[in-house]
Amino acid sequence: MRNMRTDRRTQYTKKVIREAFLQLIKKKPVQKITVADICALAEVSRPTFYLHYADVYALLDEICDGMLESANLNEMTQLSIDEPNSIRRLIVNLVRIIENNIDVYKLCVLDRGISTRLPRRIAEELESTIIKKWEEEGMLKGAPDRSYLIDFIQGAFNSLIRCRYEKREEERESPEELAAIIETFLLYGLSGFVG
Repeated sequence: MRNMRTDRRTQYTKKVIREAFLQLIKKKPVQKITVADICALAEVSRPTFYLHYADVYALLDEICDGMLESANLNEMTQLSIDEPNSIRRLIVNLVRIIENNIDVYKLCVLDRGISTRLPRRIAEELESTIIKKWEEEGMLKGAPDRSYLIDFIQGAFNSLIRCRYEKREEERESPEELAAIIETFLLYGLSGFVG
């Protein structure tokens, strides 16, 4: 019984710390956010913060890890190019996760103003899922080094996400519309839009 109460208390404490941090990154750069800022907003003590996180960047890494886990990229290994609707559903899920965490995604991936492990973790997930699947299916004959493919996929995806968020809100594509664009690029490249 005591462990269950402690677990709930820990979950609650980490939740309020995360929420405080997410409020703060909307107001100022992460480099200017202090543990004291987070503790004051979350109404927890500094020792409580340090019980769970080594520093602000460890907190940010945990938030990023949660985003990546919710993306469930392992699901890509079950997809088939013959089933485009399943690919689109996965991409819609990714776009929605990013949309719900856009401040963190901008900070860690799009702006790259700070060093977090999220871009590297995304690359590792791509390599162990979609690149591995394409290799196993013999689709990468004569393809360049894997790192080029991973960087290209990440770069293209992030460019489309950036383009979407640079538009005024009323001009933005829905997650479904953006997923259709990403799916076409992923499966057919530029030839999917030309001709």
